[in-house]
Amino acid sequence: MSLRTQSATASPLDRFAIAFSGVCAVHCVLIVLAITSIPIWGLGWLTAPHFHEWFLALALAPSAVALWSGYRRHRRTTVIGGGIAALTLMALAIVLREQALISEHGESVLTLSGAGLLAATHWRNLRLHGNEDCCASGA
Repeated sequence: MSLRTQSATASPLDRFAIAFSGVCAVHCVLIVLAITSIPIWGLGWLTAPHFHEWFLALALAPSAVALWSGYRRHRRTTVIGGGIAALTLMALAIVLREQALISEHGESVLTLSGAGLLAATHWRNLRLHGNEDCCASGA
């Protein structure tokens, strides 16, 4: 696969992942603010027991592909490390909540932290993809 093809493939995935992280963050904030009105609006599925697991599963594949593709082009390990750290925070939030080791608030904080870090990591990856000199200069 050529560098141009890799860049064209990764950019939409990074943009999707950034948008998906934003949706996750909005969900977490709104769920805290609107928990009492959810049943009135018929949005009970937003509080489904495995909603966070579904979100994490949906975030995993495009994030892995976009970040790995970016890494192959610009060789910045911080992009891979940031993605791993972000997804780990999100998974840790789920595991700790399932084990009743943290509250719902704690889960939201960890999840939002992971989603924010993931969005920032994808933003960094996207910017490095746009840097035409990244491979030639070693930056």
